[in-house]
Amino acid sequence: MNHKAWMIIGVLSGLLAAPSPSAAQIVGCLHSAKPVDLRATDIGGYIGLYDGAGSEDMPIAIFGQIRHGLFAAGDGGLKFGLADSDAGGDDVGLVLAADMQWALLAPRWGDPFWLSVGPEITLNDGDGARVWSFGDNITGAHDLLIRATKITIYGRLNLRLETIDYDHKNHSSDTDLEIGFNPGFIWRATDFMDFVGEIQLDDQVGILAGINFRM
Repeated sequence: MNHKAWMIIGVLSGLLAAPSPSAAQIVGCLHSAKPVDLRATDIGGYIGLYDGAGSEDMPIAIFGQIRHGLFAAGDGGLKFGLADSDAGGDDVGLVLAADMQWALLAPRWGDPFWLSVGPEITLNDGDGARVWSFGDNITGAHDLLIRATKITIYGRLNLRLETIDYDHKNHSSDTDLEIGFNPGFIWRATDFMDFVGEIQLDDQVGILAGINFRM
């Protein structure tokens, strides 16, 4: 890997020490910095388990993702599903997220490193609060070949403005600048199926896992 790529990874890793509260960013990244091929489509299904922030219950989310290659160096994605803030079925909310990414760095001279950037907007509409966020993702990924098995390690830095509407009727809300980081891996199990795992390092720490299918 060249010096520029190592420097980028170092900057992203250093930002982990920054405060990173989050309420809308529960659907993570769950894809590589390499865009989906032009006019190709990937679909996936996932489950997320999160820290209850002092509660005895463990919040859970079940959601899917569709990604489509929009042009040669970029793709777009849509995530959608349900989140239960108390894992008891009494506070189930809708989760939506849409993003795009453009590849700024692609593998050269045998160095399989990708770097992409792009905007993202998310909505987490639960019974207690409605959370909107809009910001930018910076995603880096490195492809590894281990005993003929392809594994991609990646990390996504998310910078966003997040608005929490605590009371829909009285319009009580709060807007802040937030930072989160999601490292993960993608294991290419077959020519059309990948297993993906991810850790969410945010105010609500979580573990996400699922399967991606290349259509």
